[in-house]
Amino acid sequence: MGGLGAIGNFREESGMSKDARNNELDRSLAVQAQIDRLVALLSQERYGEGGPPRNTTFAEIERYGHQTGQQVARALDAYLTAQHAARFQGEEPCPECGEECRLKESPHELPLQTLDGAVRLHEPTCNCPTCRRDFFPGEGPAGN
Repeated sequence: MGGLGAIGNFREESGMSKDARNNELDRSLAVQAQIDRLVALLSQERYGEGGPPRNTTFAEIERYGHQTGQQVARALDAYLTAQHAARFQGEEPCPECGEECRLKESPHELPLQTLDGAVRLHEPTCNCPTCRRDFFPGEGPAGN
C-alpha cells in the first residue's frame, strides 16, 4: 500500500523531534503569499498541474520538499552574505595595529559546508601593509 497511507512508517523513520518539525517563522502576509506562489510553482514543475500521482508516498513528497528547502536555504545564504559583504566599503582598521586599510578589489572566496549543503561565501578582505597580513573586516582587535 503506497500512497499517503504510509505516513505512520515515515514518522518512525524521520527521527525529528516535535519541536524541530514545528519550528515556524513569523512572516508578513505579503511574504507568505510569495511563498505560497513559489510552492505552487515548484509543485507544478515537479508533478504537473494535477499534483503528485496516486502512488506517490509521503516520504517521496517530504524528500522533494526537503531537497527544495535546502536549495532555497543555500540561495538565501548566498544572497544574505553578499548583502552583508557589500556593507564593507572603503577602509577598515587592522585588528593588529589599528591602521586604516583598503579593501582588496576581489573578495576572498570561501567554500562553506552548511547544514543545507555547499555555499560559496565571497568575503571582503583587507591587507595591512604595516603588519603585512590580510584580515576580514569586523575581526576586531587581536585578543578579542
